[in-house]
Amino acid sequence: MKVLASLALAATAACGGGLQTPPPLASTALPDGSQLSPYDPAQPGQARPQGMAAAAGRVYITLSNQRDTANLPVNAGPGFLAALVPSTGQITKVDLGGSDGRQCQNPGVVRASADGKLYVSCSGDFSGADSARAIVEVDPATNKMTRRAAIPDGLVPNGVAVTATRIWTGDTGSSRIFSIDRASFTAAAAEPIPLDCPKTDKTGFTYTPDVIAAGSDIYALCASDIAGAIYRLDGATGAIKGQTAVGAGPTELTALDDGRIAVVNFLDNTLSLVTATASGALTSTTALTFSSQTSGLQDVRAVGHILFTVASGSNTAQRIDLDAQGGPRVVSEANFGAGAGPWNILPLDAVQAIVTNRGTNTVAAARWVDVK
Repeated sequence: MKVLASLALAATAACGGGLQTPPPLASTALPDGSQLSPYDPAQPGQARPQGMAAAAGRVYITLSNQRDTANLPVNAGPGFLAALVPSTGQITKVDLGGSDGRQCQNPGVVRASADGKLYVSCSGDFSGADSARAIVEVDPATNKMTRRAAIPDGLVPNGVAVTATRIWTGDTGSSRIFSIDRASFTAAAAEPIPLDCPKTDKTGFTYTPDVIAAGSDIYALCASDIAGAIYRLDGATGAIKGQTAVGAGPTELTALDDGRIAVVNFLDNTLSLVTATASGALTSTTALTFSSQTSGLQDVRAVGHILFTVASGSNTAQRIDLDAQGGPRVVSEANFGAGAGPWNILPLDAVQAIVTNRGTNTVAAARWVDVK
């Protein structure tokens, strides 16, 4: 991914480790549920932040706005974006709920397009039947929701990959992907497109953890209770170009500057590096097995040859040098404390990074400690 050039103070070389952006605050509290238009003011939720994307000199954070119950969390109010200036803690709230407050609930992933717009996946109540599921477009110049695409019944959007003509997303409840036409902002009729992931015979399940755009293609993860795969598809048509196995339980992926794709795998605690061959086929290698003290890998981002990962189970983030002597290794780690629940990580340059903490409803700076 690109560094946040709009936040940069100086164009010092990333590989030199010099700071390129103003240092972020150690921790920034996100808006309390009472400030997020609760449906019942007597029962507000909490911010429960998830995804992050950079646009217009700010970091945009999805706030799922949920209230804990004895069973599963419930949506306590409309979805929001928090537009944050990391160095000052200034936050502008962007309400995604529309006129009735229910046009977007439980936003998860936000990604910026080449033309500067933001696109957010809204998962609703995960039933696949509610009307709060959507892909919404936000203009960071005005901090307003500008368009909304409803999701067909039986699908719950997860991930966002923006191409020239389509916005691709995956299904939380199955290994399928589908798209929204960027011109009409409606779901394509001839989809979803199935992906194949091995699963156990009787109790197994499959899902689509993430999709990203890379050049004119999209890459989609397919995951199950025992396995994982990555697919390369044409960004305009969805035609499958190649696929290969990755580690078990992949959660997120990111594109590197050299064309490779990095994937973190939750179930076997590994990092996969995927390469497209000249013929278009994909090959995958296990580049790194994380320490047994690292658990719950959730996110991965890249700046040059440096990868940043976050692990919610161990409440940690990792900084990985892909060019280290002897092969990729974790060179430093940050710990956010018990119960923090870090979910997403966003590098500000090749050293500095911030994470969203679902457990503490904060955005925190990674304070790196060298790993010997």
